[in-house]
Amino acid sequence: MRVLPRVGIAAICMASAPCFSQSGEAASCEALLKEVAPVAIQMPYREFDQSPNGFRKLGNCWLESARLLKRYADKQAYEARAVRWHLAQALAMSGDASAAAESALLSLNPPELEQKSSFSWNTYALATIAFLRNDRAAFDTQLEAQRAAAEKHPENQTNLNVLKNLASCFGKPYADSYPVCRTAP
Repeated sequence: MRVLPRVGIAAICMASAPCFSQSGEAASCEALLKEVAPVAIQMPYREFDQSPNGFRKLGNCWLESARLLKRYADKQAYEARAVRWHLAQALAMSGDASAAAESALLSLNPPELEQKSSFSWNTYALATIAFLRNDRAAFDTQLEAQRAAAEKHPENQTNLNVLKNLASCFGKPYADSYPVCRTAP
């Protein structure tokens, strides 16, 4: 497969039809997506969305534009959830369990069940939220779900270990419980 020269918004493409660069070279919209996506997906939002070098570089390749836009939105959502989780941890460490629980809720991965991922983020986050809210029944339910997830795939073991520590410190402040239970002097 031949690599196309960089083309701008002037490229004329249809979803599954050939695409023609400014120099008249034919290529598929799929090939153009393969060229554009690696750079575009790393762009800051404004550049990705508004410049001719972001998704707009795909011209009239609508299906490929939609695929790239979805990938970009998914990446942004993932990064935002990670920031919300770290905000929750910082709030919890500072002693504001209520605000921490609210921020942690925003870190949940809504499509986790649909994705059938082997990594079980939501059970870990929900258990931590239950810990922050001092809800032992909800915590124990999520702890057991995390145990089951760890049996299915080893990448869940690290978070299970954290939850086991929290279980042994239930009722104590998060800062004294994460990552290992410490007793106050």
